[in-house]
Amino acid sequence: MIDKKKFISFNRITIAVIAIFILLSITRVAMARFESNGDGVAVGEIAFYIINPTTETQSLKMFDVKPDGNDYIFNIDVSNFSEDGTVSEVDLEYQLELITTTNIPVEYKIYLNNSETNDFNNKEIFQDEDGMYFFRFQTPAQNFQQTVEKTDHYQLVVTFPSSYNEEAYQDLIDSVEVVINTQQV
Repeated sequence: MIDKKKFISFNRITIAVIAIFILLSITRVAMARFESNGDGVAVGEIAFYIINPTTETQSLKMFDVKPDGNDYIFNIDVSNFSEDGTVSEVDLEYQLELITTTNIPVEYKIYLNNSETNDFNNKEIFQDEDGMYFFRFQTPAQNFQQTVEKTDHYQLVVTFPSSYNEEAYQDLIDSVEVVINTQQV
């Protein structure tokens, strides 16, 4: 004969385990070991730590960019090691992309390691699934050697020409994302 108390206790445990399993399978949680942040001022600092082949994205907050013709500089550092000293164990190739909406006529230039050559060699317009248009700027691919700590320093120069100092632009928002695409070579 079946003991009712043991049977009910067994059913409660079984139902609890099944409920936890269903809850965990429905909930998608991503835990990141490394994190990078950017400041919301005219001179921002963004650091990307590339340890494994991946894609990482950060948005730039450009609240202080005004149509005055001045250059606003954002510093972007890309490293193959983390703050705790972990270095990539494989050779990596990465490419920096800047993706912007086409709302405001802002000029973008990027310089690698204090060079005087604008590295945005490829500018294209593309449309997303919602029909919105974007500009995509790309830099040439750069390489990191395994177990050799290296940081590439980019300076993103944003210029909003003073000729666009009109009321028509005062309520427009321009989204700017910096994307690092990395692959193992």
